[in-house]
Amino acid sequence: MILSGFAALLLALSAFAQQDQPRATADSQANFAIAGVVVDGVSGQLLSQAEVFIQAQGIPDSGQSMMTSDDGSFAFYNLASGHYTLSARRRGYLEQAYKQHEGFSTAIIVGAGQDTSHLRFPLPPEASISGEVTDEMNDPVRQANVILFQRGLRSGRSASWRRAGASTDDRGHYSFTHLLPGTYFVAVSAQPWYAQHDVEIMRRASNPGEVQTEELIIPPDPALDVVYPVTFFSNAPNMADAAPITVRPGEAETADFTLHPISALHLTVICDPPGGPDGPGNVWAEVREAVGEGWHEGVPVHSAQIRPGLLEITGLPPGGFDLTLHTSHGKESSVRSVSVHLAEDSKIDFSGAAVNATVSGVIRMDDGVLPSRSFIQFRNRNTGEQVGAQVEENGQFVLRGRSLDPGNYDVSANGSGGMAVRSLSATGGKVSGRSLEVAPGQDVKLTVVVSKGTGRVSGVALKDDKPVDEVMVVLVPEVLENNLDLFRRDQSDSDGSFNLAGILPGKYTIIALESGWDLNWYDPTVLQKYLPSGEHVEVTPNAKLQVKVKVQTSFQK
Repeated sequence: MILSGFAALLLALSAFAQQDQPRATADSQANFAIAGVVVDGVSGQLLSQAEVFIQAQGIPDSGQSMMTSDDGSFAFYNLASGHYTLSARRRGYLEQAYKQHEGFSTAIIVGAGQDTSHLRFPLPPEASISGEVTDEMNDPVRQANVILFQRGLRSGRSASWRRAGASTDDRGHYSFTHLLPGTYFVAVSAQPWYAQHDVEIMRRASNPGEVQTEELIIPPDPALDVVYPVTFFSNAPNMADAAPITVRPGEAETADFTLHPISALHLTVICDPPGGPDGPGNVWAEVREAVGEGWHEGVPVHSAQIRPGLLEITGLPPGGFDLTLHTSHGKESSVRSVSVHLAEDSKIDFSGAAVNATVSGVIRMDDGVLPSRSFIQFRNRNTGEQVGAQVEENGQFVLRGRSLDPGNYDVSANGSGGMAVRSLSATGGKVSGRSLEVAPGQDVKLTVVVSKGTGRVSGVALKDDKPVDEVMVVLVPEVLENNLDLFRRDQSDSDGSFNLAGILPGKYTIIALESGWDLNWYDPTVLQKYLPSGEHVEVTPNAKLQVKVKVQTSFQK
């Protein structure tokens, strides 16, 4: 499965951490064990009937599983020395890798001198948010669009993002399950079942016997021309005024909604009618409502072409929207967009408006060989929204059907074998490090040079000269700003070891942070306090460095 956006980048960073780890070998002395107990992550209660898995790196078909006994214990015997992943699952609990944080976990290093027989594996009870959506008559609202947002750390910064979506059933019920502890917001978007927004257009002769006609626009019945505005829990019009829902392990939170209809808004759009000698063209509108902090959802509006060059869009609630006008005629097409905020019926003149800026370009590997199934990713640094495109075999790409809103974007590249952006250059846009600034209405042509990054840094995280596991290890580039693609992270394993791979040549600082998983690790002002006590390294092509890093305590949440 191909992941889009920076989720793919984060998993790629996790994958880098797994490369070149100590491998189990078939001829290693097989007299070691991985054993311990699985417990409830909140109460500490021993958990029976939990399924535990191990997998040895480097030995095909080496996966094993077992169920914990009545006392929550598990044990795998006759294991070869090497590197093992450990995970567990149980009904009512979240499936987890051992000491998992985000896409990272602590691997079990089996071998002489390693105590791997007294492990304590806490599983967090799964949490949920559910509720009922009813209308003004206390009847269930069916097929309502319910959106779950989460607030927390993403790509090393505090952010809010769309976590999941659901539809209400015939009872108006919705549910979000398997939730990690955290802060969430819930919003509902729905249409009254009885609403009617269609505009009727009648054409008749201006005078009896004349060919010239006039249009009569018959609006819908005001009593039926109604909408439900987007509503956040509890009864708030936006996320800023919404009540956050704090989810704790094992808790089931409830968020009920009662929706109240309001009069729908109408938007008249004036545009240049597409067409030519060979006939008229097509024009249609796409409307996306601003929901949450910089996130947009499609709105099921009604539109009618009153006459060439004049559209009537109905069924709109008050709020902020991105209005995109698509026109096509033959092989030619264009896209124009504008952001609007509607509080009443309005009119927008698109005639003569500039066509949306396009973003296209070429990706080149510094060794000349582009990996198959490569992608280019753009992440808006203010809103967190992500746009991506697949790269053609010749290295060219274009964002089809989407343009980048004005703003600053972190640029990354993903492909088989792992790779990172080495340099950017652009016409029509401003480049700073691995960040692109897009101006309104300006086409951008981008040249991206990427590298597989052949450097690797391995080492041990030490506290009071003793190895420490579960520590977040961060490789920080010399220039922090606009260089997200250069960062690398890992989590120290049971023997305190870590591995950072796929590193581009350059100067870096390695920091090891205890309790650092809630740290805004991409914020330069936060990182500065930890850099002086880190290990400074210079990575050259194909370098293989070994370091010892002093563990620091993270003080910022």
